[in-house]
Amino acid sequence: DNWKTPISNAFIEAGKELGYDSGDINGELQNSGFTPSHVTMENGSRKGTFKEFAEKFVNDNLTVVMYSHVRKIIIEDKRAIGVELTRFGKIERYKVRQEVILSAGAVGSPQILMLSGVGDEGHLTEVGVETVHHLPEVGQNLQDHLNIPMNIDVRENLSYDILSAIYPSTWLAYLSGGGPLTSSGACSGLAFVHTGVSNDSRPDIQYHMLEVSPATDHGLVIFKNFGLLKKAWPWFKDHTGRFSAMVLPTLLRPKSRGFVKLRSSNPDDHPIIQPNYLEEKKDMDTMLAAVNLTLKLLNTTAMQAAGAELWGPDPFCNHLQFMSAAYWECYVHHFSFTIYHPVGTCAMGTVLDARLKVKGLHGLRVVDGSVMPKIVGGNTNAPIIMIAEKAADMILQDFKTSDNTEVMNKCVKDEL
Repeated sequence: DNWKTPISNAFIEAGKELGYDSGDINGELQNSGFTPSHVTMENGSRKGTFKEFAEKFVNDNLTVVMYSHVRKIIIEDKRAIGVELTRFGKIERYKVRQEVILSAGAVGSPQILMLSGVGDEGHLTEVGVETVHHLPEVGQNLQDHLNIPMNIDVRENLSYDILSAIYPSTWLAYLSGGGPLTSSGACSGLAFVHTGVSNDSRPDIQYHMLEVSPATDHGLVIFKNFGLLKKAWPWFKDHTGRFSAMVLPTLLRPKSRGFVKLRSSNPDDHPIIQPNYLEEKKDMDTMLAAVNLTLKLLNTTAMQAAGAELWGPDPFCNHLQFMSAAYWECYVHHFSFTIYHPVGTCAMGTVLDARLKVKGLHGLRVVDGSVMPKIVGGNTNAPIIMIAEKAADMILQDFKTSDNTEVMNKCVKDEL
């Protein structure tokens, strides 16, 4: 457990008032419920996958080539034989004895595949990449979770105090693994709820209770990280110097699908990312239903006791009647943003087989969030770790069932 502000307790009590249970959402409450946020932390520090799974093998049977940018996978006769990358301005090539495992994420993995000539032939020809293997679904099926921030002011000291970072007591607490610096990115509470828009028995909205707002740090970091326009700042500025927070409904099961494409044949050019958020009407309907449910949440006795007060009209939609359906639709269009859960662009069934191997090629496997045919109904961190665990098991199985006597008897530290 890590440090949380009192507003998280009010959030959970508010959920109970609305008829939801509180407990383990990874256990008995998978279909709905409110809970303190679950995080991968230990003694107040976040634990990443590299440190927990890989770091101990560095300089033994793992070599990490830093300051590298992958240009493409080298493919000959439908087999991946290596990787081409740039490092310190030079192009380097690393050959493999067994297989290439691509783990560049839902944006990077399809980009690298397409730069390698694996993708839709028409698109590759258009950007000047020679087609090695026509696989039209590479980069398609992009899915992501979309948030809508409902900004509130709360009573003093109930949300995150930005000045707490300079208090001596904060640092003393951190040395023992506690205090405000152990907050999980200020996300203290979670919930899974049903809006009633879908007939699906599974939740369609996840709540994130954030103990901060873009006004908390006077626009220094959060406002910029959310990619907000300068025109919006006066609205947030009015709430600086106060204790504020955000209740964020998150669209769990979007119907809209986007894509990733190459901008050019240059590996240094950023790809085209078109998520097509809210393209399907049902996604907007679900978000609007989530807004109405959030208004009920804020009106509970628990949240009112915490002084929860919704901010007034924003500068982009103030031409519409505040709190009307038209206003909230406008608000969703202007203020919704990604929670950075992109998946689906190298999906099993279309791009990959059941063992995560690229269809029609040999020696090439993809292992990251891009392999999901459909986005999971929750945070993607743990599921992607699970995908990697399963992939590691399959890789070992395939390795043991093939003739690898020579590989096992040789040192391969000089290769990837």
